[in-house]
Amino acid sequence: MSSQPITKSPTNTRQIKRQGQILPVLSSVQLALFGLLTWVVRKHAVLPIDILISRRLQKYHSPILRYGTITVSNCNKAGLLDILVIPLTAALWKARLRLETVMTVGTCLTATLLRLGLRQGINRPRPHAPLVKVKQKPHGKSFPSGHVISSINFWGWLFILGTRLLKGEPAWQKGILSVPVLVVMLVGPSRIYLGDHWASDVLGGYLFGSSWLCLSFWLYQTLKNRGVLSS
Repeated sequence: MSSQPITKSPTNTRQIKRQGQILPVLSSVQLALFGLLTWVVRKHAVLPIDILISRRLQKYHSPILRYGTITVSNCNKAGLLDILVIPLTAALWKARLRLETVMTVGTCLTATLLRLGLRQGINRPRPHAPLVKVKQKPHGKSFPSGHVISSINFWGWLFILGTRLLKGEPAWQKGILSVPVLVVMLVGPSRIYLGDHWASDVLGGYLFGSSWLCLSFWLYQTLKNRGVLSS
């Protein structure tokens, strides 16, 4: 992992400026859609479309599919990802990436606190039999999906750091970045398949998690451009 600064060419400068304009708008749009979805699920704890999607996914039976979804789900537990932040921040600090270290802790910690607050405030019950098959006993409230929010803000943030720190590196090294993208894509469907969440819970997790990640990325870019905590 290289800690060398990225040269600001005119192209890079224009790209950063566009990101500084787009990211807050994108975050606001996602947050507005999340608010609308929250209003819907508070009025209707169980949506017919949620039942339909869950039953369509759960009609596929395969040991590989079952254990695969359990593995993906367990690898994205909020508690586990909170623990993985520790070695990640230690590696960033050792590489003298001070701002990246602080932003990693701040992004993941605030996402965790907001996730807990939202779920308790919205207080939506989990899916239950006989509406859907519940393959493992869920805990806590349902909306939004905590696994999805945690996954986006850990693996998504790791992807963002990777795209910056691996610039100029061989293509095979950049290929590693497909792993966090794949994990984020699979965690949502896995939660529905296992009967732990409704599809609207997962959608809410993607909307809120992405909104917070965009805002964190915008703040990171702003501080980086100002040379805050530059090594």
